[in-house]
Amino acid sequence: MKKKYRAILFPLLLSSLLTACSSGTGTGQAGPNEGGSTQAPPAKPSEPVELIFYSTSGEAEESFNGKFGDVIRAKFPDYKISYLRQEPGSLIPEVIMTGRRVDIIYNVFDYVLDPLLNSSIAYDMTDLAKKHGVDLTQFEPSVIDGIRRAGNGKLYMLPTSVQVPMVFYNKNLFNKFGVPYPKDGMSWDEMKATSQKLTRKDGDVQYLGFVGSQQYALKMTPFSDPYLDEKTGKSTFERETWKKLIQTIFIDTDANNGMKNYVIAKKALPNRLGFTNTQDVAMLHFHSEFPAAVPKDLEKIDWDMVALPTFPELKGVGGQATAVAMSITSMAKNKDAAMEVIKFLASKESQTANSKKGMMSVLQDESIQNVFGSGSQFKDKNWKGAYYNKLAPISWKSTYELQVERVYTAAVLDAIRGEKDLNTVLRETAEKADKAVAELKAASSSK
Repeated sequence: MKKKYRAILFPLLLSSLLTACSSGTGTGQAGPNEGGSTQAPPAKPSEPVELIFYSTSGEAEESFNGKFGDVIRAKFPDYKISYLRQEPGSLIPEVIMTGRRVDIIYNVFDYVLDPLLNSSIAYDMTDLAKKHGVDLTQFEPSVIDGIRRAGNGKLYMLPTSVQVPMVFYNKNLFNKFGVPYPKDGMSWDEMKATSQKLTRKDGDVQYLGFVGSQQYALKMTPFSDPYLDEKTGKSTFERETWKKLIQTIFIDTDANNGMKNYVIAKKALPNRLGFTNTQDVAMLHFHSEFPAAVPKDLEKIDWDMVALPTFPELKGVGGQATAVAMSITSMAKNKDAAMEVIKFLASKESQTANSKKGMMSVLQDESIQNVFGSGSQFKDKNWKGAYYNKLAPISWKSTYELQVERVYTAAVLDAIRGEKDLNTVLRETAEKADKAVAELKAASSSK
């Protein structure tokens, strides 16, 4: 079972490196601010404090230091901040079996929830947050609500940045084919028409107008469908809203079977490198921290970004947010110190500094939103597009989220290939998901 679980989870954890804004270039955060008023400097602890961080993404220590470690050490000079990095593919249960302590686990929140709960080291931070004066009403409500729903009402983590789905586009390809640039407020019908004009063969090169992301389309669906029904635990994939989502984003945007032929040949969708490196993708569906995550790749092209198109029945709703979040574990040696550090990372001044670098704030504060991207090397881009759409409610997350997501993302490729009708693909995928969950439950109960 351990080998099977690793085989399922490992590819998803690796993909979360980008999702969790991995960069290694540093995203320094300024001093703290709580509710708009400056916090006093932290008091010198009465005994030595060491906080050990662990990311389920397996990112490098250099990346951890650039995003979190260095700025925490500067603010809390009396704390020892350590980062435990396991070999790629190692799971939290294996870390625990070695007898090592982990104080704070972080990553995109649904990538934290699954291993956190399955390892029995989840810790409800509700009372601790109240004790340390963390005002949850200042946070983006859909994110806090999503975290609480996933934890059956408990607060197992606090968010430190937010990501929303966006469309990035290569201006050179639009200029090459004489197609007007996309804009904020587009409908999916308008996106379909634009994509089909750009999906064409030019010489030996097959250009693709729009490439949807399986992960972000499913995870951030504007219809807010959970992967599994919250009451029954069964797959929701036969719902009409899943059918409409896949048809609209992955099938209707194709033309002359350009995407279909690509998927048949490559057995995968084009990834972000098709946008930045080979430059045969005109528009890419990705998350809002893309520029902060891989600036060197985006330097290669003349690009910009716009808000995700919307469905007519969900006017103005682009998709769900997801959040990078930090969880204090039940084994944490100094939970008060851990909460002070997380509180600092979520403070107004820290969030303002990150917003300038292109990381969306978890706080509801227009002054923070107004400086979004202003300190980025790409400050001339359409950063306001990230805030153009309303957010959909975050769907309920189960402890089998990552395993089910793997089944669903494979179904998107089946749908694009078109060897079976879409209803059949959805039905068979729902059956596969239910079977996978049943096997995992059985294996867990037999331990």
